[in-house]
Amino acid sequence: MNALALLALVVPAASSDDGSPQPWFTVGPLVSVSRRQEETAWGLGVESTLNLAMHNNLLGSFRSGAVGIFGQGQWMEGDHARLCGGVQGTFLIFGLETGVAYETATAARRATTSLHLAPFLGFVYGSVGVRFSVPLENARDLSGRLPYGREVGLTLTLKKPFSPML
Repeated sequence: MNALALLALVVPAASSDDGSPQPWFTVGPLVSVSRRQEETAWGLGVESTLNLAMHNNLLGSFRSGAVGIFGQGQWMEGDHARLCGGVQGTFLIFGLETGVAYETATAARRATTSLHLAPFLGFVYGSVGVRFSVPLENARDLSGRLPYGREVGLTLTLKKPFSPML
């Protein structure tokens, strides 16, 4: 992943006026604030996406959207990591991510795998979204730690777009 990110820094972005699909890679910082029960948690990390984008703004025809995959890594409140990945789609500025999130264990919580759903408004250089996470397990582990609970969060990203397939 790091090699792909470094490669993308030296490859210029491509554009197409005929509406043919174009591969786009984006990478940048991710900031979030989320709420679980009575807890609020801040996160700082990185998000990258690889999308197949279509744009056509010729006379009598308008089509603009993308489908692809995303990956996120965040350090939450300085005590655990949140890793997430899945598929996403956008139409104009409206988008939706669906996937799986994994949060590492702490002294108070067990490691948790969750379903991830995040509608967002996307712009060329970033996005603003709301994420929902629903844990797949609710049982305590052998040491008595509970998993992380349901989450609702606000996410902000800044992204640099690239076209790595030139």
